Amino acid sequence: MRLPKFELIQPHSVKEACSIFEEHDGKAALLAGGTALMVGMRLRLSKPAVVIGMKGLKPLESLRPKEGGGLAVGSMVTLEMLEKFPLVLSGCAVLAETAGLVAVPSVRAQGTIGGNLCQDTRCIYYNQSEFWRSGIKPCFKLGGSLCNAVKKGKRCQAAYQSDLGPVLMALGAEVKIASTKGEKTVPVAEFFTGRGEKPNILKPGEIVVELLIPSLGPGSAAAYEKLRVREGMDFPMAGAAVMLKTKPGGVIENVKMVLGAVGSSPIEVPKVSELLQGEKLTDGVLAEVSRAAQEKAVPVENLAMNTQYRKKMVGELAVRALRRATTSVQR
Repeated sequence: MRLPKFELIQPHSVKEACSIFEEHDGKAALLAGGTALMVGMRLRLSKPAVVIGMKGLKPLESLRPKEGGGLAVGSMVTLEMLEKFPLVLSGCAVLAETAGLVAVPSVRAQGTIGGNLCQDTRCIYYNQSEFWRSGIKPCFKLGGSLCNAVKKGKRCQAAYQSDLGPVLMALGAEVKIASTKGEKTVPVAEFFTGRGEKPNILKPGEIVVELLIPSLGPGSAAAYEKLRVREGMDFPMAGAAVMLKTKPGGVIENVKMVLGAVGSSPIEVPKVSELLQGEKLTDGVLAEVSRAAQEKAVPVENLAMNTQYRKKMVGELAVRALRRATTSVQR
């Protein structure tokens, strides 16, 4: 399939990129790694008149220690760099590990942390060719008034399938957003709308420029587990990210769990924190954690795996992530 016609503009600064993006109000798209945008354009899911190239904007390609501890990662840092860069491996191993689970090496060499966070929601009735979609009624995501995945559904329930989104949320990361009006910083947890039609809060002219990731600190650890059809390359069908802090002796002081790919945004499971605070991991506690995760998951029949299986497995992934995090705690 050929790409639709568009004008490519290469800004020389973030400010200029924001200005161009705002000027073309809804008719422009940002080209970061292009791994999602090019596919979307070929499928005619995205038909921008203008494409704004973001490569070469040096402030967006930086990866440095954050003042006060942690990492400051530019939105154009590639997944390959996250996977292999010593500063990430030593300062936030779960970020490197998760980046290495995304797709295949060729995609990771192009795809960026900003693009992975800002990726659109997906659905088997939406992510198809224009010809295929012409055979069914337009859904909420295409401006229609129905959900093809849920009979009599009242809203779009396309799934948010980013690997890094749940991990960044569990870590308590923040997103720095630039526009012609300046910059603002919001927690990753507040970056998502929960709406399948538009999964994040970005407005026309706003660009994610940096991710601010706090350090874990002594006694803390994080882990991520995912379920996919093909282990080597696919989007997650379900995922679970965990960040925890323990006391000497293995007693859990606090924990944060976030689920991925089982809703239109990452889903935090507050009950897990209640269950585990002041406890050690036992079979009984882990069984309750699994149930809590499954209760929070809201998958529908819109991906390549059975809904019941995804819901069941998200509980197992939650347990695996917890076990792995507790065994990797460093003091």
